[in-house]
Amino acid sequence: MSYAALGAIGEFIAGLATVITLVYLVFQIRLNNRLAISTLEHKLNSRVYDRRLTISRDTEFSEFLAKDWNSTDLTKVEKTKISQYITMLIGDAREVFLQDKLGFVSRDSHTLKARINVLKMGIMENVTSKSVWASYRNLVEPDFARFFEEHIFPDGLEEDVGTEHPLYKPSKQ
Repeated sequence: MSYAALGAIGEFIAGLATVITLVYLVFQIRLNNRLAISTLEHKLNSRVYDRRLTISRDTEFSEFLAKDWNSTDLTKVEKTKISQYITMLIGDAREVFLQDKLGFVSRDSHTLKARINVLKMGIMENVTSKSVWASYRNLVEPDFARFFEEHIFPDGLEEDVGTEHPLYKPSKQ
């Protein structure tokens, strides 16, 4: 066998090894992407489970959550609690929306849908929650604002509802 023939065999084996290596790398990259998505979804869901456990252990806060948030008897402190809780829920939904948009949440998971469904259960149907969104929507990405309003407020909001926010202070002109 000549050196040329041996060189050709060597080049063939090197080419074959390169193709096998590339195929292996493709599988590894796909696996790593799936693992990264799984890890992110686990962290997002763990955060919700931790929050739920904390709430279930806190009798006072659980009683607060069970109140009628449409009541006219709510104190300014209770309205502030509502506003902070709703801001946290909206922020959580926004984060999952952005992760979904970037492809970091699997398309067949219900991670985003679960956040929206919680907000659609009536928690956003009081004036304080609406006032939170009225002020928050100007701080988020326009595509999230559109998505959120399509799902939560498809009929829109009252014009001046933002002034009902418990932390609202009219500007002095």
